[in-house]
Amino acid sequence: MLLAGSLGSEIRFPITQGIRSMSGFLNRIAEGLFFETDRRQYWDYRQFGLQGEEFATKGPEGTSISGLWLKALPQDGKTLQGTVLYAHNCTRNYGYHLPQVSWLVPAGWNVVLYDPEETGRSTGKLTLNGMVDDAEAVYQYVRGQRGVSAKKLVLFGQGPGGESLLRLLHRPPDGAAAIVLEAVTATHRGWMIRRYGPGVGHLGAALLPSTITENPIDALRELKIPVAYLYPGRDDSVPEKEMDDMLKALPENREIWMALKEKHLTAFGYPTEWRDHFIQFAEKSIAK
Repeated sequence: MLLAGSLGSEIRFPITQGIRSMSGFLNRIAEGLFFETDRRQYWDYRQFGLQGEEFATKGPEGTSISGLWLKALPQDGKTLQGTVLYAHNCTRNYGYHLPQVSWLVPAGWNVVLYDPEETGRSTGKLTLNGMVDDAEAVYQYVRGQRGVSAKKLVLFGQGPGGESLLRLLHRPPDGAAAIVLEAVTATHRGWMIRRYGPGVGHLGAALLPSTITENPIDALRELKIPVAYLYPGRDDSVPEKEMDDMLKALPENREIWMALKEKHLTAFGYPTEWRDHFIQFAEKSIAK
């Protein structure tokens, strides 16, 4: 026979469990607003006349992180410079973002692209914290299996991908020669509120998982290597105030590229002067 107290406990337990399950579901929806990834096939590196090798490396908790190594093919008198580790902005997958970095190959750079968890052929569940673990897994692959020296490694990240590389450096690993950031937001909750406005934005910010405690701006303030921040003036994805806050937090060893005519991800995705700025900055950084 059940006592009243034990009956009450049995009733409360499924209710509590249901509330927790619903809370986790809402947390997942709110965090998912940062991502628009998929598993479709987009550009193939061979369409660009490039030489590459696809790879998979072990991620957190046994997940598989898929990526692509593009071999440098120096042209026009260029020589082998180093390696660029690229983290895309979590829209679609790395195949879609090949035009963002393919131009680095003839300039003498090996390029590494990868997909975080739950993107492309990578397994697992995509989260803001997990993206840092994914970045570290690929970083260790580049440094270990590919034997790339930190002094010859330049990090390049856009949007949430840039955040993952910033937070990776904050851990820290062995470091890199420099980092280039484009359209990286300062804070998660600030981005949510400013992107979606009062009401929806505040609700989304309140629903973000409490485990997300480190913001990109926190890692930026403690950055020890040269950084270049590209500010696209017509970006409709990252609010101006968020990028303004990032500019204010940049360390002394920095370059600011005010690409006021550029929209979201157009500065490097098309032939522009900003590609030249990138190459000059990267070459200068690895020469130190």
